[in-house]
Amino acid sequence: MSDILQEVDEALKQDKMAKLWQDYGRYIIAALVLVVLMTAAKSAYEHYHRTTSERATTALLSILNDEDADKQAALSEFIKTSKGGSQIVAQLELAGAQLDDGEKDSALATFNGLAENSKAPAYFQDFAKLMSIQLKMDAMNDDQITAITVQLNALIDNEKSLWRYHALLNRAAISAAQADYKAAIADAARVKTAPNMPQTLINRAVALEQLYTIKLSESES
Repeated sequence: MSDILQEVDEALKQDKMAKLWQDYGRYIIAALVLVVLMTAAKSAYEHYHRTTSERATTALLSILNDEDADKQAALSEFIKTSKGGSQIVAQLELAGAQLDDGEKDSALATFNGLAENSKAPAYFQDFAKLMSIQLKMDAMNDDQITAITVQLNALIDNEKSLWRYHALLNRAAISAAQADYKAAIADAARVKTAPNMPQTLINRAVALEQLYTIKLSESES
């Protein structure tokens, strides 16, 4: 009896499956095809992205290793046609080449471009902002101090920024230039006592703190 019941149950299942396939077979096939296509598209995209990145890296290295090339012109053209990490590296290399050639205004524009590149990682954007500020500080006048300090404060207040302590030392330099040595000493001390600081940055903070302390003593005597 149990065998008969099992056969009936199997028949019902097969009948249900047949009915299900009859009603929805074409949709099931379409769904399976879609899965296959999506998988193929994903694989194709990953291959394209990997290949494109490799080609871009090769092209960038070719520019950097070509001693006879006009690096500024070549890098500028490369930046226009590239994206991702290779474009960011090219922007940094271009700014460096411009600084080497004494073209501070051009380097400033390049750093500003990287700072505004929303697709660049935050640490590259912040580095570009810091370099832009430092270039402005080289020719800073009294009218620019407030704006530059606001930009520095934005970096300093960003606890996730890798460059906030470098910005603190820059703000200390501005305070010292205005003879506000107490503020300068306070900023240098923050860097000196911050956790996980590179030793080179600590050494710089200590030296500046000592310098500002001497200047403060001289101003009060």
